[in-house]
Amino acid sequence: MINLEWLRTFSAIYECKNITEASKKLNMTQPGVSKHLAALENHIGKKLFERTTRKLTPTEYGKFYYSQIKNPLQALEKVEYYSSQRVKKQRSAISIGCTTDFFRKELRQKIYSFDMYIVTSFGNEEELAEALETEKVQLLVGIKKHFKYDHEFTFLKNEELVIICSNNIEIPLDLKKDEKQLIKWLQKQTWFSFDNEQDDIKKFWKTKFNTAPKIVPRYILPSYIDIIESIKHNQGFGIVPKHLCSEALENNTIKIPLKVATPIHQKRFYSNKLKNSKLKEINIFREQMEKSITAKIART
Repeated sequence: MINLEWLRTFSAIYECKNITEASKKLNMTQPGVSKHLAALENHIGKKLFERTTRKLTPTEYGKFYYSQIKNPLQALEKVEYYSSQRVKKQRSAISIGCTTDFFRKELRQKIYSFDMYIVTSFGNEEELAEALETEKVQLLVGIKKHFKYDHEFTFLKNEELVIICSNNIEIPLDLKKDEKQLIKWLQKQTWFSFDNEQDDIKKFWKTKFNTAPKIVPRYILPSYIDIIESIKHNQGFGIVPKHLCSEALENNTIKIPLKVATPIHQKRFYSNKLKNSKLKEINIFREQMEKSITAKIART
């Protein structure tokens, strides 16, 4: 699971362009800053900077990564500032585990109105389930049920899944009339996936073709938003929640190449440990989310 302090350190290095200035900005030692950067690069498996004697130059992936975390980090800093300004009032506190997709599209605009202290941790579903089990977080928002742990699951909502591809990809007309050939053609294309289990691709394939896919995704990315952004600028296919790509579809930067007769859904859940000292805080958070959702529906 990604440590938030690693991201803050990476952001400071990116903006300061060297370890010394970043350490001053963060009030850390230079070895501490270097350790955070090394831990983040090791975790994501990518080099973020090219090192010279005088400064650090971000790699292309480093530039992309900074663009993805900049706004979420700023949003979290606003939450921290808001909390620190009102310390006199007793408030409930909770640690939430979720994907960056959920935070950026669902949670970020809501939590400022929540009258409680909130710490957010990011990671993939397996990492977050383990964090929940070890009580690093008290509540998890995810799409998978990890039955190896003694966790309770509460339904949050359904999300519609759609197939997307780059705008410059055209499926040959003759293939659309020949399902077997269409399947073979699709399986040869470049695919982006959320994880190795490919649950989203499997759901689409089962609904559209009533069979299992034989696909080895070329790229496994940490979030659906990363998949959407990558497909905007590179050739490929992916299966993503429709609400996450609605803006890109409206702007014609990606497209839906195939329709399905029956909408494909995945469920999103809350999960928490059954034996939990934070059940009161969990219920407060859920209530705040419900109020926020209800208010949004009323405005529309």
